[in-house]
Amino acid sequence: MVQRLGPLTIRRHAVDLISARLAPAVPAKDGKQTPYRGHPVFVAQHATATCCRGCLARWHGIGKGAPLTEQQQMLVVDTIARWIERELSPAATARQLG
Repeated sequence: MVQRLGPLTIRRHAVDLISARLAPAVPAKDGKQTPYRGHPVFVAQHATATCCRGCLARWHGIGKGAPLTEQQQMLVVDTIARWIERELSPAATARQLG
């Protein structure tokens, strides 16, 4: 899917998903709002502990109870994009085949 859509489209999806599902001060279904599969961004969110406000607080020091700032949202999106890029790298592909 990532190769078909391309990195810019996946990044736009990440921006949309983070702003809708993670950025509010109290996200709907927090802790259960991110599926484990279905979109590369969802997989990356779980791999990078950016899937819910609890993980953001515990692993990234971004507290609960306040909306994410633009800077915090971009930090999350950058983290997700870097993980996806690494997973698609030739070294990662060789590791998976090895």
